[in-house]
Amino acid sequence: MCTNLNRYAVRLLALLAMLAVSLATQAGRAGYGQDFVRLDAAAVSVEEAQDKAEPAPGAVDPGAYQQRLLALELQQGPYADALAEPLAAMGRHYRQRGEYDEAVKLYTRALHVVRVNDGLYSERQAPLVRDLLGIYRQAQDWQALDERYQYFFRLFGNGQPPLTGLRLRAAVEYMRWQREAISRGLGNEQRRIVELVELNDALLAAERKGEAAGYQWRRVLTFSQMRNLYLLQQEFEISQTQMVQRGPGYYPGAPPAISEDLDTQRLDNLLRNAPGKGRQLLAQLLPEARLRGARESASVQLALADWYFWNRQQGRAAEAYQQVIATLTEAGEPALLQQWLGEPQELPAEHLYGDVPGVPEPIVVSARYDVSARGRPTNLEVALLSGGNEQHLGTFRRQLSATLFRPRWADGEAEGVSGLARDYRLLD
Repeated sequence: MCTNLNRYAVRLLALLAMLAVSLATQAGRAGYGQDFVRLDAAAVSVEEAQDKAEPAPGAVDPGAYQQRLLALELQQGPYADALAEPLAAMGRHYRQRGEYDEAVKLYTRALHVVRVNDGLYSERQAPLVRDLLGIYRQAQDWQALDERYQYFFRLFGNGQPPLTGLRLRAAVEYMRWQREAISRGLGNEQRRIVELVELNDALLAAERKGEAAGYQWRRVLTFSQMRNLYLLQQEFEISQTQMVQRGPGYYPGAPPAISEDLDTQRLDNLLRNAPGKGRQLLAQLLPEARLRGARESASVQLALADWYFWNRQQGRAAEAYQQVIATLTEAGEPALLQQWLGEPQELPAEHLYGDVPGVPEPIVVSARYDVSARGRPTNLEVALLSGGNEQHLGTFRRQLSATLFRPRWADGEAEGVSGLARDYRLLD
């Protein structure tokens, strides 16, 4: 019996050791791009790009369009294909006026007209669905936005072959939204992150089989998965509460079997394997990157170095950063070397969302601080530049102090920097 108890004690100690390593690895980090971004990194946004393609406010006369709609309905019926365009135009008009409920009604009707005429999965729905996504975001109706993204993804093939450029763009956009939904706490976060990583894996596997075109998409999908892994490590921990049950082979004195619910098991496995998974993804991309020149090779090497650094693998990180320096020095790229390693960079450098939705009146703060050779900010001084209040400022200070930085490198060594001054935009 003592032997059995000793075995159980060993298993329990091993479990606690894994938990301690995981918590130590993850403690005290905040992923850049989740709560704030540098002001110079937020110049172009999804919504701003959409707005540039739309007519200026006042370009639509609702009365004239209403008369046109009535005439078309009388002539061709309530589902006439020609109704879609004026309905969408009126929807844009009300969106620009901030009358989101009316805009949603008009776009929804336009979508119904297109489906009746072209079928449930007509690609003519794409611009209408994208406009609806923008409306829900502007209205900050996150649950409706989440539901509409599910439809958007189904409309463009659910990530299934053939992986055309259109389907891949939709999949990448959908995965970006899933990261945001997890950060916003919209529900089912454990399942979302597991399914997100699995979806990205499936897309990469399909691409490697030749079901998608070329290195650029492989790179996009690889860096999308890296964002997923950064978010995974930032938002989740290996479960500390586990159920102990008697397994089918139980006998008196036997150590109890340790079990978890399936979602927790899948999440824990992902967390344990994440450091190696990220390393493998970038290592697989590196040979092809080398074929595309020093800049591309160095960019993937830099991503690998950052991943090692994020995961506290200091020795490997130093070797990888030194390889970046060697690659760019040999290629005669001093300006790029200075841009990448000449000053501290918030991590992950490919920040979590990949793009930053625009807002009319953002909260902007200034910050002045030091960054150590180990990537930690200290001596923070922060101030509001526009919008917000002291509560926003206090939250930002805590978030920035928990951010890990890629340190500056000079003469082949990481070094600290004093008096770094940057402006940041807070994300809602």
